[in-house]
Amino acid sequence: MAEVSPFRGWRFNPGLVGDMASVLCPPYDMIDEATQEELKRQNKYNVIHLEAGEGLDWNTSAKEQYTAASNLFDQWRKEEVLRQDEEPCYYLMRHSFPLGGKTMVRIGLIASVGLEDYKTRQILPHEFTQAPAIQDRVWLMESLSANISPIMSIFRDTESVLSQVFKQVMTGTPEFDATDDSDNGTALWRISDSGLQRQVSEFFVNRPIYLADGHHRYEAARQYQLDRHRESEDAKAPNLAHNHVMMTLIAFDDPGLVVLGYHRTLNDVPDDKLARIKAKLNELFDSSPLSGNSDALIEQVDEQGVNKRLLASVDIDGAKMLTLKESAVDPTWGALASSEAWVLEEQVLRPELGDTTLNHLDFMHDHGEAVEQARKGELQMTFLLKPFPLDAFESIVGGGQRLPRKSTFFFPKLPTGLVINRLEGEL
Repeated sequence: MAEVSPFRGWRFNPGLVGDMASVLCPPYDMIDEATQEELKRQNKYNVIHLEAGEGLDWNTSAKEQYTAASNLFDQWRKEEVLRQDEEPCYYLMRHSFPLGGKTMVRIGLIASVGLEDYKTRQILPHEFTQAPAIQDRVWLMESLSANISPIMSIFRDTESVLSQVFKQVMTGTPEFDATDDSDNGTALWRISDSGLQRQVSEFFVNRPIYLADGHHRYEAARQYQLDRHRESEDAKAPNLAHNHVMMTLIAFDDPGLVVLGYHRTLNDVPDDKLARIKAKLNELFDSSPLSGNSDALIEQVDEQGVNKRLLASVDIDGAKMLTLKESAVDPTWGALASSEAWVLEEQVLRPELGDTTLNHLDFMHDHGEAVEQARKGELQMTFLLKPFPLDAFESIVGGGQRLPRKSTFFFPKLPTGLVINRLEGEL
């Protein structure tokens, strides 16, 4: 089973760093060069200095960046910029963010979770990974001996057992409550009461955990763990920190657990193959014309897609709503038939493009840009996808299958820097 445990986290010292919102950053894979530089200017203690290295050029090798980050990490701990809690704790995060004119709130439990081989079916992945990205995270872990950013994971709390615990904890005073210039709010509570800790730990016994975001970080942690095991048989002791990874666990039913659509764009496909791709779309989908700007198009996809399997296509000739024909669904597709991304990639594109499919396919969050470029002919086609339903996600992933790349966009990404998990010694 995946053991969920409290741990002695390292946290920024508000007395030295000032505004806590100014030391947080997005996960590494959301940060480009301009964002990195802006975060560094924002606060000299922003956690981006650990994620990317201090005083180095953007083009410096990853290993050199992380060596510099390790030196800075040691310095910050020595100067008590970062301080370790004296006792193991769970940490409760309240994350508020604006979306569609509303303020959304989600609650996450930051915990140390025992690493498991996927074969045990205790930790459930939903997408495949790429070796270079895993290696990058391994280098960072080897340099710091720490997890800086938590993996976002999901669990089922049908009886609202943990929900009640969380409500109780949040009646207390948070360690901090900060809001940034974009109205993203973050509050953090420590759960140090032994009775509550036991209740939380027992809740997760034999309960599957679904990876939502951070597959590369999880697999890097597994590689880091196995490297330690090869060094010493004693390293397999379950209470050692390197046998665990930091996660933020969010309930499926949390009203702030938001999934947005992840759109596809197609380009550089030879004309004859593009014609056959469009013919295959006509074979599998009923089509109807769409009009309006990009916001109107995505609104129609979201509204009509609640109980239908559909997506929209856009090219220089116009826009269409594509609804999957029931007669076209092959029984062998199983639950994957509910994934428009899978149907598009595996049943339309890959039969024509083969191993080059991903060379022609790109992924975009911004539906406005994707539609605009397709209408101008800068892209051959854009496919607008609705948010992937969580019930379908649970069914497919719980059944041991994986989705195509970028099938889910859990929004927003978790902030990095709330708590840091050292991987040396015991939990």
